[in-house]
Amino acid sequence: MSEAQAGPRNAQARIGKQIMLPWSKALEIALKSIKVRFWRSMITMSSIILAIAFLMSIWTSTAITMALSLGPQREIDGIKARLGVVREALKGGAGTRSKAEVEELYADDLAEAQYLKRAAIREKQKALKSATTDEAKKLRSEIAALEAELESAKSLELLQGHLVALRTVREAEKGRLDAILQQERAGSEPKEAEAPSKDKPTSGAPVQASVGGLGTFLDFMTPTDKWLAVLALLVCFVGIVNAMFMTVQERFREIGTMKCLGALDAFIVKLFLIESALLGFIGTLAGIFIGFLLSSVRQWLVYGGATWTYLSLGSILFAALMAALVGLVLSILAAIFPAHKAARMEPVAAMRIEE
Repeated sequence: MSEAQAGPRNAQARIGKQIMLPWSKALEIALKSIKVRFWRSMITMSSIILAIAFLMSIWTSTAITMALSLGPQREIDGIKARLGVVREALKGGAGTRSKAEVEELYADDLAEAQYLKRAAIREKQKALKSATTDEAKKLRSEIAALEAELESAKSLELLQGHLVALRTVREAEKGRLDAILQQERAGSEPKEAEAPSKDKPTSGAPVQASVGGLGTFLDFMTPTDKWLAVLALLVCFVGIVNAMFMTVQERFREIGTMKCLGALDAFIVKLFLIESALLGFIGTLAGIFIGFLLSSVRQWLVYGGATWTYLSLGSILFAALMAALVGLVLSILAAIFPAHKAARMEPVAAMRIEE
């Protein structure tokens, strides 16, 4: 064997095998580091909390707007569909459902109609105790009419009347909400809602999206909201980069010590990426909660109880999931350059820097 071949082998034997620490060890060290300087880190990472809170606030408002725009109309369409079945059953004829089938199909609506009629009868019976002779005669006549409507033979007529009244109430509510939605979007005084018709859409109603999921969500975001969301993402990204640079600078001696003890560059990068991801996740959760709380309270003050009536839990979870994903991805991406800078530091130079 020549001396040239033996030289590298001897040097390799003297260096030995470099030990690669697993991800679990990096995670353990990152968790200890966060625990030691948790509140200081959260103050440093406050930018992501504020940015995600702002983003979640915009998306929560969008989800509520979408629910208030689509929810009432879907409810009205459902009432119209049920009303059509009841009317066909009343007309009779071949191919229509029987009375028993319709009563079973819309048992909840029928039970609600009967409950309202019985409640009206009880109110009139209470008024009957203190009524004059003429008033008592009129009340007894009204009670008899209400009791006649509760007869089994007239159950479909009762159901039809209940659905017609329910549709009228929902259309009035939709007109009120559409007027407020128009005012919120255009910044103008709400116009008097027009009666809905088949040929003309309700005044002020936003255009319904024809696609679902993310497409529908984005369709209901105004151009201003979209620009504000982009601005929030930019602020979030810059804030995380700045926070990670500060973290690297205040831990020069720690990085130098780890490298002197044999920590590889890949381990340093791994350590800072995990720490950034964990801080970003914690900050994102806090931002989601704050943003949802502030936006939902504001929307409740504007739209009232309809906010909770039509709000879909799925759309809120979808918005929260998007915000969490955005916060986590940005946290990792923004930490890549600072982590590489920390890994490239010379151990001697890092140990020489004063804290």
